[in-house]
Amino acid sequence: MSSLKIVAKFKVKPANREEVIASLLKCVVASRAEDGNVFYDLTESVSDSSILVMIEEWKSQEAIDFHNTTPHFKELINSLQGKAEVVIDVLKDIHP
Repeated sequence: MSSLKIVAKFKVKPANREEVIASLLKCVVASRAEDGNVFYDLTESVSDSSILVMIEEWKSQEAIDFHNTTPHFKELINSLQGKAEVVIDVLKDIHP
């Protein structure tokens, strides 16, 4: 199986923006060190500062499953409660 990509879109309450960014960046650093991670980037909308987007690539579903059990990921999920809405899409490549 080819790698999988994740796009997580966060709609952040303005009062919580800096705190949410700090939590996300902490997870970025730890996640990039995981064996199955290809990339893990935090981006923001150029037209709406309340929209943050995490773009990730993982070598396998097993790598994602492991990531979802890590302390830094669990801490992130807990820290976002009531501060952001999130929509997550897991994507696979389409090959000709």
